[in-house]
Amino acid sequence: MVYRIGSAQGFYGDDVTRALPMILGEHVDVVCFEALAELTLAILQKDRLKDPSRGYTFDLNIIANKILPEAFKRKIPLITNGGGLNPLGAAEMVRQTAEKLGLHGVKIAAVTGDDVTFKLADLKVAGEPLTHLETGDPLDLDSGGFLVNANVYLGAAPIVEALQAGADIVITGRVADPALYLAPLIAHYGWAWDDWDRLASGIVCGHLLECTGQVVGGNSLAVIDEIDPADLPHLGYPIAHVEADGRFIITKTPGMPGIVNVNTVKEQLLYEVHDPANYITPDVVANFTTLTLEDVGENQVRVCGVTGKPRPEKLKLNIGRVEGYMRELIFTIGCPEAWRKVEQMKRMIEKTWEGLPIQRVEYHYLGINSLFGSVAELPPDPLEVIVRVMFTAPDEGTLKTAVRRMMTNGLSGPAGMSISGTTISGDARIILGLFPTLVGREHIMPQIDYMVV
Repeated sequence: MVYRIGSAQGFYGDDVTRALPMILGEHVDVVCFEALAELTLAILQKDRLKDPSRGYTFDLNIIANKILPEAFKRKIPLITNGGGLNPLGAAEMVRQTAEKLGLHGVKIAAVTGDDVTFKLADLKVAGEPLTHLETGDPLDLDSGGFLVNANVYLGAAPIVEALQAGADIVITGRVADPALYLAPLIAHYGWAWDDWDRLASGIVCGHLLECTGQVVGGNSLAVIDEIDPADLPHLGYPIAHVEADGRFIITKTPGMPGIVNVNTVKEQLLYEVHDPANYITPDVVANFTTLTLEDVGENQVRVCGVTGKPRPEKLKLNIGRVEGYMRELIFTIGCPEAWRKVEQMKRMIEKTWEGLPIQRVEYHYLGINSLFGSVAELPPDPLEVIVRVMFTAPDEGTLKTAVRRMMTNGLSGPAGMSISGTTISGDARIILGLFPTLVGREHIMPQIDYMVV
């Protein structure tokens, strides 16, 4: 018998109810929900600042109310990192919900230990250099700026322990995305922690599943001429059938729209991968270059031959810090002589903001070079140009002043210039600076708390 893993979330705000067809049809043995990104943690921190009981994704309310009852009835465990910055608070919300729904006997596991926001000074004292992975600069805790979060990417181990203890739902904070999917395989098959090839295969399986719609025809060039656009909002999310030796087949929820073939799998395989020969995770370093893909049936792709190397000695730690604020204004410039008017506008903006502590101003031409920057060739004499002006400052007040000053130029700018009203009334946005570094795994101690309804 193969072990069947369903994937029902690839980002905060994904349609987690796609888990229901998998569960109601009993097509899966476990369902995973991957909700976190660095930006997500910043959003959750803003929530927690308003209400200390928050800090987890709102999607968990849907999972608790609509999905957990059906999964618990069929003894299908759920795994989610939607606990975000507050797995214990999330677990308590799920406990209260399960109690109201009469789900007696539900066992909830909350995994913590990834949040080291208030331990950074102790880590430096313990000898951790905490240097930036790209620049080599050391972390300066006295340089100012509001620290948003500091979260270590945990691996599969605490989830495995929770599943083996009989948890019906496991709620974590920052766990490496594919580790969510590796964990139930280790718990089910009993793979050894140094069985690098099987662990690597489980990681590749998780990597292919973790972005839900992308591997079943969403966000795809490979099947752009084959998939019905009307099906895109209703794709059947992916399921992996995994064998004990690590080989697996990627498919989708039966009876639902979508396409799974070698090309859609290739697209997802290379998504967010810098070095296919060394895909680093907390549990293993996976080598994608040895694997093979094969269409073995309708919407079925077999993945074989993944190899792995020993896990890294250190864990990745992402530190988020507020580094100022940004605003944008969108202007429309029309012919004739559109480019000359754009240059007039730039000079006008420069003089309007003279004396303000504006840190950076950038110009992008929507529909021309906003995606590809300087690589895109500008047309010689366009009929119209949509100019996005992005500007930053250390505080929100400066940005408000900048917008007010700009509005005084309403009848004084280049001929025919107009501005989008929605950008005038927009709010400043936080600039979240990321400081990626490494920390010795001996300093990180995951903890599991259990609640039983």
